[in-house]
Amino acid sequence: MTCQEVPYQTRHVRFVDQLSFVAAQSAVPTSRHFLRFALSKWQATLIQDDVLLIASELVTNAITVTGVVAAKPAWDELERLGLVHVRLVGLPDSVVVEVWDVSDEPPRLQRVGDDSEGGRGLVLVQELATRWGSYRTTGGKAVWAQLAARPPLPQRPQSGERQGSHPDTPPGPDAALLRRVRAGLDAAW
Repeated sequence: MTCQEVPYQTRHVRFVDQLSFVAAQSAVPTSRHFLRFALSKWQATLIQDDVLLIASELVTNAITVTGVVAAKPAWDELERLGLVHVRLVGLPDSVVVEVWDVSDEPPRLQRVGDDSEGGRGLVLVQELATRWGSYRTTGGKAVWAQLAARPPLPQRPQSGERQGSHPDTPPGPDAALLRRVRAGLDAAW
């Protein structure tokens, strides 16, 4: 299933949490920690296992097509690292996990044999999600999966709550975070 539009209307959004990660293997466990925290904050821990599994698959796919998959990447690979953006959107009765990357190749379900070691990620997403798809963004694509929330998410406070950015616009890079990552990488070498 693919879709060429955002899978929700902005007026129905109750909560939004998003974070950008360097497109490297460390983004997978780090994104799980981020999503676990967001779901806890939203009181939506009953769907946590499914959300974390789906996000792991989508982030892994994003890294595979746009990032560095080597456990010990070469320096020139690190200099070319892009970002993977993960957004969790809380709707009245569901959550949407979105993962952006810089590839414009749409995701494809693969037919794999019983003894294949990989290629089942989107099949898992399809089984766990209520619906899923992808859409093009400026500079790449977003792959999303929607899951029913059990029970429905609480109401968002009306005063002082920051609204999420437009859903078709990936979050901008956090310059301070990127400097800290670069400093850490420099120190490691």
